[in-house]
Amino acid sequence: MPLSTSKSVTVSDALDTRITVRKFRDTPVPEDTLMTIMEQARRTASGGNLQPWQVHVMTGQTLKDFVADGVKYATEGNQDEPTHPAYPSPLWEPQRSWRYKLGEDMYKLLGIAKDDKFGRMAQFLENMKFFGAPVGIIITADKRCQAPQHMDVGIYVQSLMLLAREHGLHTAPQGWWRNWPTVCEKFLDIPEEQEVIVGMSLGYGDPDVAVNDLRADRAPLSETHKFYS
Repeated sequence: MPLSTSKSVTVSDALDTRITVRKFRDTPVPEDTLMTIMEQARRTASGGNLQPWQVHVMTGQTLKDFVADGVKYATEGNQDEPTHPAYPSPLWEPQRSWRYKLGEDMYKLLGIAKDDKFGRMAQFLENMKFFGAPVGIIITADKRCQAPQHMDVGIYVQSLMLLAREHGLHTAPQGWWRNWPTVCEKFLDIPEEQEVIVGMSLGYGDPDVAVNDLRADRAPLSETHKFYS
């Protein structure tokens, strides 16, 4: 299914056309559009109305400097202790197979062979560049937050993704940034009691690159849902 660049007019369409975009156009997002998305996302539900998220939104020169510093930091062989691991270890089935297949499908579209370690590393580094998006977002929360508050942050991220589609934009949620808190703390006003939870790329997805045709498989309802009556 080709990448949709149209504005979504229903929640169903936003969900159906939302993908993790891995290549953005450099077209700037209008400031009023960005502010509208952020203003509307404030209505996201959270347990006890704690609203545990702190949202750092970068554009322009700040984003360019952030990316340049991050790429330099990573290519010099640095990596921080993650604020939280990306996955449980070891990962069990069927989750292990879902994750493996997504990676293989992505690299196939990119034309990067399994044994092309340099090519895979270069693509991995695109995360540090926010995949070329004109808006880079880092979301932090208090270190005292626990699983329910992290779930709230996830709900907030979903709000951003769906609102982006309403404006003809796309996103890439990025757990990647949990591995690079040093870069985030260098450029952003992150209090000591806060930690990086997740990041996001936001902008106009490029429909002319093959990797943006990737649609991750989904398990059938019969495997993930039980209905009671």
